[in-house]
Amino acid sequence: MKKIYILLFILAPMCLQAQENYWIKTDSLFKYVQPVASLQFWSTYTMGEKDQLTDNGPMESVQDRLNFLIRRARIGFKGKPYKKLSYAVMIQYDNMGKDRFSAVRGSTNTGTLGILDAYATWRISKNEMASLTVGYFHPQISRECVTGDLLVNSFDKSPTQAYIRQHITGKGYGRATGINLGGLTSKHLVTIDYNVGIFSNNTTSEEFTETSGKYWSPLVVDRVTFTVGDTEKKNYAINYDANNYYSKRKGITVGLNSSVQGKTDIFTSNYAGGFDVLFNYGRWNIDGEWMYMERHTEAQTYNMKAGHIRAGYNLIIKDKIFLEPCVMVTNFEGDQGAQFSGEDRMLDVGVNWYLNKKNCKLSLHYITQQGHGDNNYTDDITFKKGDFAGLAFVLLM
Repeated sequence: MKKIYILLFILAPMCLQAQENYWIKTDSLFKYVQPVASLQFWSTYTMGEKDQLTDNGPMESVQDRLNFLIRRARIGFKGKPYKKLSYAVMIQYDNMGKDRFSAVRGSTNTGTLGILDAYATWRISKNEMASLTVGYFHPQISRECVTGDLLVNSFDKSPTQAYIRQHITGKGYGRATGINLGGLTSKHLVTIDYNVGIFSNNTTSEEFTETSGKYWSPLVVDRVTFTVGDTEKKNYAINYDANNYYSKRKGITVGLNSSVQGKTDIFTSNYAGGFDVLFNYGRWNIDGEWMYMERHTEAQTYNMKAGHIRAGYNLIIKDKIFLEPCVMVTNFEGDQGAQFSGEDRMLDVGVNWYLNKKNCKLSLHYITQQGHGDNNYTDDITFKKGDFAGLAFVLLM
C-alpha cells in the first residue's frame, strides 16, 4: 500500500502537468485590462428653433436658449488577454442635460445607460491579413459611420451618417450583432484594408428593430480601402482614428462601401453603396463621402443620397497653441415616401484648439441648418431645427 501511495504521489504532478498541455495559457488575464473613458461637454446657444407646442397645432417659434449638456460620456474596458485575441466593452451615457428645444441633433437622455460596443477580435493569420471580429459593433461601411464620435474635426459628426446607419441597421447608433472578417496588407507605398461582415438583427420591423418578424434576411456589408503614401494605421482594427494627423501624414485613402439585405417585413430588398476619401498632406486635412441608398417594397422603389465634405488646416501659432480652422458642408436628399424624404443641409464653420492631440481639445463652431420634407432636420409639421453656436470640450482617457 505504501508503494502505491508513493507511486500516486509521483504520478499525480505528472498527470497535472500533462493536463496543462490541453489549455491555451493566457499571456496575462489582468495586465492587459485597460480602463478607458471619454467625455464631450457642450455649451450651445440655439436660435430659430420651431416646434409644435399643442396637439394638432401649428409649429411655433420657441425662445432662443443657452444649453449645457454632456453630448457624449463613455466608459469601458479593453484588453488583450491572449497574443492574438483582444476585446472591447463600452457603455454610453449620452445627451445628458440636452434641452428638448435645442438645435442639437439627437434625443434627450433622462438617465439611461446603454451598451455602445461589445466585441472581441481574433487575429487568425500570422500577420495582419486576416482577423475575425464577433459581437455588437459597427458594420464596416462609410468612414463617417465607423470613425469615433469624438475624433472628427467638425463640431459634431456629419448628420448624414445618421441616415446611412438607420437605412442599413434601423438604429441611430448603427450597431448590430454579427461577425466580420477583415485585414490589411502593405507593400511599398500602397496599403489595402478590407472588411466583409454578416449581421442578424437589423431593419426587419418598424416597431421592434431587433425582431426578425415573419421574413428574415441577413445583412451583408463590405468595405475596401486603398491608401497611397503614409498609411492610416499599421495594425488592423475595426475602429478608425481622427481625420487630423497633426501635419505628420502625407497620404490619400479611398474607400468603397456597399451593403445588401433581402426580404424583411418592411421591404423586399435594401441596398447601399458609395465611396469616401481621406486626404492628409502637411497642414491640410480633407475628407468626404457620398452614399447612395435604395429600398424596394412590393409597390415601389425609393432612393436616398447623403454626403459631406470637410476641410481643416493646421496652424501652429506658438508653443502650446495648435489651432485648426475647419469647415464642413453636408447634404441629404430623399424621395417622397422614402424612409426619410426631402432635403437636409448643414454648414459648420469653426476652429479647434488641440491641447494634447485628440486626447484633449477645445472647439468653437457655428452651425446653420436648413431643409424640408420628413427627415432629421424637420418633418414640416411638428418640428424644425434652428441654428446654433457651440463651445465643446473633449477629453479622452
